[in-house]
Amino acid sequence: MENGVIVNYQQRRHVRKRYHAEVVFVFGDRLNRGTIVDISLGGAFIITPNVNLYSAGDIITISIPFPNGQSSVKRKAQVRWLNSEGIAIEFLFTAVM
Repeated sequence: MENGVIVNYQQRRHVRKRYHAEVVFVFGDRLNRGTIVDISLGGAFIITPNVNLYSAGDIITISIPFPNGQSSVKRKAQVRWLNSEGIAIEFLFTAVM
């Protein structure tokens, strides 16, 4: 069980790592705050107090700080599922031409 949801680990494409970072993300025209508690190449779980604002399929833009705190990376992501604690997101990748 992970974050209150039964997960089939064979479906995971990327290994998740524990990670603790305060993040900001944009949904619509709203700036939101949360805490990443685990992360992988494919996505992350974010604890956020306003879970009721989101639905599966919503697109957010998130800024994730590097561990050194000197810089961050910005990515678009899709909400895959949510529970009472937060949202699980999948990073969206665009092809480079």
